[in-house]
Amino acid sequence: MSVLSLMPTRLFEKTKKRTIVYALCYLFCLSLLLVHFNSSGIKDKMNTKRQLWNYLGGGDCEWTGSSPFGSDADPYGTLFVGYPASGMRVTWQQTEGLTGMQVRDDFFELQYKKIGLVKTQYPHYEGIWSYGSDLDQTVLVIRNPRWGIPSYHTLLNEIDYAHSWEIAYEELDNVFTRRAPMSDWINWRDYRLWEEIILWGNYIDFYMSDGEKYWSEYDFERNGQWPFYFLNETQRPWPQDYHCQHDIECVPKEVISYERLRDPIVGPEELRKIANVLRGKDEINVIPDDGIECLWHQTWLHTPSPSNDDRAGPPREAYKFTTPQLISIRDKIVEYKAKYSAAQWVGNSNAIAIVENLSEYLIEIQGEIDELTANPPPTPAPDANYLLEVQDWYKSKGKGNRYDPTELKDKGIWDFISGFYPE
Repeated sequence: MSVLSLMPTRLFEKTKKRTIVYALCYLFCLSLLLVHFNSSGIKDKMNTKRQLWNYLGGGDCEWTGSSPFGSDADPYGTLFVGYPASGMRVTWQQTEGLTGMQVRDDFFELQYKKIGLVKTQYPHYEGIWSYGSDLDQTVLVIRNPRWGIPSYHTLLNEIDYAHSWEIAYEELDNVFTRRAPMSDWINWRDYRLWEEIILWGNYIDFYMSDGEKYWSEYDFERNGQWPFYFLNETQRPWPQDYHCQHDIECVPKEVISYERLRDPIVGPEELRKIANVLRGKDEINVIPDDGIECLWHQTWLHTPSPSNDDRAGPPREAYKFTTPQLISIRDKIVEYKAKYSAAQWVGNSNAIAIVENLSEYLIEIQGEIDELTANPPPTPAPDANYLLEVQDWYKSKGKGNRYDPTELKDKGIWDFISGFYPE
């Protein structure tokens, strides 16, 4: 016979009620502790998916900002990749709104572990691989190079044409403050445009091919600048990048359009593509699907970060190309539209997204070419020394000519690259 069966019925009922009250008090106190821990940013082992946005139900929401992952967090990692100035700022602002978690930069904040959500321009020379093997998938962001290349130059001008993170960090306060003087834009455009057009295309190829390297061995900036060069078709097969072999599968899970992501009509649907890539991943909590449209609008209204519209100086439309330069950009887009429409890409969702966006770019660029053809600007007088002058100008930027043999000898890498230089 049990002890409980010997207890008077009344005593048993009183004990039973007291136990229930204690249990309810315990659960209430525990819930208060959980709320406190979550609000103070301490990771709760019982709830690893932290929720920073406020979903009100029925498609309604409240934007609440974002918080960093804790030092002991181990989230499923997503790397957002894109040629510089391809709209990564809009992408990470919307992604932070979507998840409530901060997106880290590959270049700055080097003291933080690069986990969870990270953005990079790698393998463009403006990007570095600072996250090792801590990430698990990639998302490719693309933008019309007609606008991406001038926007990239504006950023370069703000950081004094830095080609190292140390120099860039010194100029960080200037980012998103001013557009470049027109003379600097024209010099840089006329000297670097063709290489940047190639880099824009090679960037897409790099991720779509799971990391085929387009730069020559020991090209320490991966930008094809003399005395180095880009690999050509006769040199195939190109080697696969180490990081795509060992750290992450570089083929993107999704291709995101900057133009579409910021469009008030189709922007929420483009954000939904990001949500679908992130939803269900460890320690990543995405707002319910019917709240995405609300959150897209709320993020535009409330995100505190600066944007292109905050910059002083000429409007972005003032940074133009010559007609031959626009034709070069158009021809590169035509080439890539044909490439990703080929039989080997039929049915590939990434290729389909790329081709759809390239078709839209072509319409816009052809319209500008037609306008310039109908109303040609004045032609400057020929100057035989012009290209030498802009080359000297470029070498003076970024704290000096980093390709000068004397500097490279001092850095201890001359033995590896001396063969690229003439005797």
